[in-house]
Amino acid sequence: MPWSDPGGNGKQDGNGSNKGPLGRRPGNSGASWNIDKITKELRKLGGKLSASPGSGPRGKIPFLRWLPLIVVLVLIGLWLLSGFYEVGSGEEGIVLRFGRVVATVPPGSHYHWPSPIETVETVEVGRSRRLVLGYGDSGEALSPGRIVTSNDEVVDVRYAADYRIAHPRDFLFASSNPQQYLAFVLSAALRQVTSGMSSEQLLGMAHAPLEQQILQKAQDLLAGSDSGISLQSVQIIELTHPKALDAEYEKIAKARKDAADQAEQAKADTGKTLLAAKAEAAKMADRASVQAEQLLGKAQGDVARFNAVYRAYQQDPQISTKQMYLQTMQDILAKAGKIVVADGNGAQVAVQVAAPTLSAPLGKASAPTSSGDKAS
Repeated sequence: MPWSDPGGNGKQDGNGSNKGPLGRRPGNSGASWNIDKITKELRKLGGKLSASPGSGPRGKIPFLRWLPLIVVLVLIGLWLLSGFYEVGSGEEGIVLRFGRVVATVPPGSHYHWPSPIETVETVEVGRSRRLVLGYGDSGEALSPGRIVTSNDEVVDVRYAADYRIAHPRDFLFASSNPQQYLAFVLSAALRQVTSGMSSEQLLGMAHAPLEQQILQKAQDLLAGSDSGISLQSVQIIELTHPKALDAEYEKIAKARKDAADQAEQAKADTGKTLLAAKAEAAKMADRASVQAEQLLGKAQGDVARFNAVYRAYQQDPQISTKQMYLQTMQDILAKAGKIVVADGNGAQVAVQVAAPTLSAPLGKASAPTSSGDKAS
């Protein structure tokens, strides 16, 4: 159908030809597009591209239909070649087949089924590694080493551990983070060793014995697990109070010093008081000894007098009785002074009483009077 308006009802120009879509309107200058000619030129160019050089316009390239297969074979070859790998010196290779360990290979050149069938993990087993723990400026620190002592004080411990990978398979698969696991083991060993220690004991302790105890405890803990780690040594880098608490610890030290001074002063005062008490006790003991001697002498004298009276009484009981009576009356009347008595007429007379005197010493009989009575 000639180019025309929709429906084929095209309008013709004065020459009787239809107006093309890219053509010019009558009266415009320039040549119009020739669609048939353009189509023929494109077909000719396609024939040249599909023809082989020197074989004429109808000669085709015979290997084009094998090109996809060749590409696939090249890719397969490259994939197979990717299975070659090298394990370096001081390393061990762990071959995994779909994630399962199938072999452990030594250093050297090896081959495995290419990924994703098999893969290789290499681990350095000949190199010593170092793990630093605790507070400090080093970026290697993984976890804090702050502990609380038995006297409720805080001590920062910075320490390091040297270790090797003894079993690469266990090191890779026993823990998702082997270094963090080792840090936990060392931290647990540190706390077990230092439990029960005061801050003074810990800060004043030599590093070597503490390092050996931590190493032994950590090795015992690692022996009960499949970590694949061989711990070689532990080194204490620093033991100190937290710097942020220095001012508080100075106050604590001052308070302790004041308490110690007060205790010493109280001890000195106690000593003085004790010495004074001992001196007073000695004086009291001396006075008591003197009084005891005096009382003993008096008692001995009383006993001697009683024995003398008793012997006199045994010789003459009547004289002894009268003598004791007179002695008693003498003691009484000596304190009486004046005695008022009444005579027969009712008059009262004050009599000065003199103490009677003994006519004879105790123990000797008095001479009879002329009337026959005893002396009074």
